[in-house]
Amino acid sequence: MVTPLPEVAGHDDVEEALAFAGALVSRLGEVATQRQNSAVEQHKPAAALTGSVVTDVDLDLEQAIDDALRERFPADGLLGEEGADRPPADRRRGRTWLVDPIDGTLNYARRLGPWAVVVSAWRGRQVESVAVWTGGALYTAAVGRGATEDGRRLRLDGEAEQGGIVRAEASLLPAVQRAGWLPKIVESSAAEIVSIADGRVMGTVRRGGDPRDLHGPALLVSEAGGAVVSLDGAPVDGATRGLVVAHPDIVEKLLRLATAERP
Repeated sequence: MVTPLPEVAGHDDVEEALAFAGALVSRLGEVATQRQNSAVEQHKPAAALTGSVVTDVDLDLEQAIDDALRERFPADGLLGEEGADRPPADRRRGRTWLVDPIDGTLNYARRLGPWAVVVSAWRGRQVESVAVWTGGALYTAAVGRGATEDGRRLRLDGEAEQGGIVRAEASLLPAVQRAGWLPKIVESSAAEIVSIADGRVMGTVRRGGDPRDLHGPALLVSEAGGAVVSLDGAPVDGATRGLVVAHPDIVEKLLRLATAERP
């Protein structure tokens, strides 16, 4: 059964917006799950080069998110993975929602592995809050307010697992293994990031990425006490090219690995 969107009354604008986004991605995650077996797969432009696909469910979910946010927060902007694009009413200080209706579409379409529904709120190049639904669980975070999984506070305050999982692009997997970790390739960026925030995975090294499914969800890790740092040492924002997102105990080791393995 698909749960309806509640009337959300938060204590302030950030909390209200995050509660609404969390309810929205949870509801649409249920919709996507119900429609998975009948999803119709299409190729995106240049798919022969990128392997990118989209389904009718991606398109329908993005439209549903756009409609819901437009009605609830009419002054806000939106930038979607599948083409939705409208600026905020206040272009300098307004809020823009970044949306990936199904992150990990190929996994979703062919039932191969993890996927996620992702919505994050931004002010300029800085993320303000994020909501990720994946695997039946809701993960949320807001700057300075912590991160949660289904309402349970996430905190990376234990020691890093020795020899634990580190995710990376294919070219970095041999270096990850030589360094003593269990290498796994990236599949769904957002699902990968939540697994770092809740301690199942120790970290990831990314030479590129999209703020919709990487930089936004990375707020979950920083708010859980983890580390989100750029490969070049510059402050992290939505335009940062390369990132290490990791348990705080191993972030320096992963930075050294990424630097040593630069092409």
